[in-house]
Amino acid sequence: MSEILLSAKSLHKSFGGVRAVRDVSYDIPQNSVFAIIGPNGAGKSTMLNLISGVYQPDTGSLTFAGADMAGMPSYRRVRLGIARTFQKIRLFKQLSVLDNVVAGFHIHHDIPAWQYLIHAGAFRRDHARCREEAMELLSFMGLARRHDTLAGSLSYGEQRMLEYARALATRPKLLLIDEPAAGLNAAEVDTLLDRIQTTRKRDVTVVIVEHNMELVMTVADRILVMDYGQRLFEGIPSDVQKDPAVVAAYLGGELT
Repeated sequence: MSEILLSAKSLHKSFGGVRAVRDVSYDIPQNSVFAIIGPNGAGKSTMLNLISGVYQPDTGSLTFAGADMAGMPSYRRVRLGIARTFQKIRLFKQLSVLDNVVAGFHIHHDIPAWQYLIHAGAFRRDHARCREEAMELLSFMGLARRHDTLAGSLSYGEQRMLEYARALATRPKLLLIDEPAAGLNAAEVDTLLDRIQTTRKRDVTVVIVEHNMELVMTVADRILVMDYGQRLFEGIPSDVQKDPAVVAAYLGGELT
């Protein structure tokens, strides 16, 4: 059995007295793909925000690689190995594609502070290393030829792939991706599916929130189904497809 990388116990989160997440628990094994699905407003993105530290739970616990994340801010979680993309793309649109990915390496710089002022040898070597590794990630995402382009000039699908590359630049152990297939055409979805599968093979655990059920059923090892902020069902894709409560809550019909 795989080691548990992330464990959530009895999570609750309210906004203005309205509970967005209620008593949700799950365990995510290392090197797996774990999907969170459910209708709009089910609490899926709230769950990603709780894991990444955008929100803190009102009650309950989150443990990552044995570390208690209670009260831990987002920047510390990134240093532990948690990275994410967003439902609404957040790029540095006035920077080049390459510089957007280089920005993701910020937590891995290991040079004296004074080198940032005079750009001596250690700074230049570190900068060259980051650019080289960033180009490798752009190649992985099919964006190498666009490295000098301003990020804001990319197509929507390319921006999605760029945000994925920037998240990988942090060298995560856990990658959270929020609706990555939204707005993508069929060919781009196929590319995304391949990149998620390859990412997992590189010893990165993936948590995905997604409405594209074909993508989810293909890539996920386990699926958590949420409805009205609660855990409705959790299981392997074939079990999720057959569960009557899931089908009724999610689509009101056959889940395929």
